Amino acid sequence: MIDTERLVLRPYEAGDVPSILALAADPAVRRFIGNLPDSEEAAWARVLRCAGHWSLFGFGSLAVVERASGSIVGEVGAGFFRRAVDPELDSLPEVSWLFSSEVGGRGLAFEAMAGLLRWLEASTRHDRVACLIEPINLPSLRLAEKLGFSPVRHVAYRERPFLLLTSQTTPLADDRPARR
Repeated sequence: MIDTERLVLRPYEAGDVPSILALAADPAVRRFIGNLPDSEEAAWARVLRCAGHWSLFGFGSLAVVERASGSIVGEVGAGFFRRAVDPELDSLPEVSWLFSSEVGGRGLAFEAMAGLLRWLEASTRHDRVACLIEPINLPSLRLAEKLGFSPVRHVAYRERPFLLLTSQTTPLADDRPARR
């Protein structure tokens, strides 16, 4: 579990299926992220996949819980997804994020990702990470830049253009989260 000022990042739990489905149904989330669960069965499979990734690698996806409301407002994570689009991508943990449109513009995505990146650096052997972002996803590109990611090259994934970016795990800002 990772604590930040306004958030708790924690592994998914069995009872999180409705929250996962609500996030996946958000049109702003669906616009840039494919392969989101659209049924209880698919959301349950996502919980199991996330738990399996943690079991195999010691890191994975986390539910982002807003302290004030107790609600899941997003997901952040790191994983080996074997996308086979670029050897550099397959050799590094790939970080990802998604957030409810209801919490946009409040800095929660940066806070959560900064916490995750610091945790990765302190708790794993990985000091460098990658991410894939569609060039039209300007909010995510701005977040990646703020976190210290740099573009490496354009790649194609599922017949769509993406930008491969990499970064050291420690983000540029100095708002270190407390860890439990």
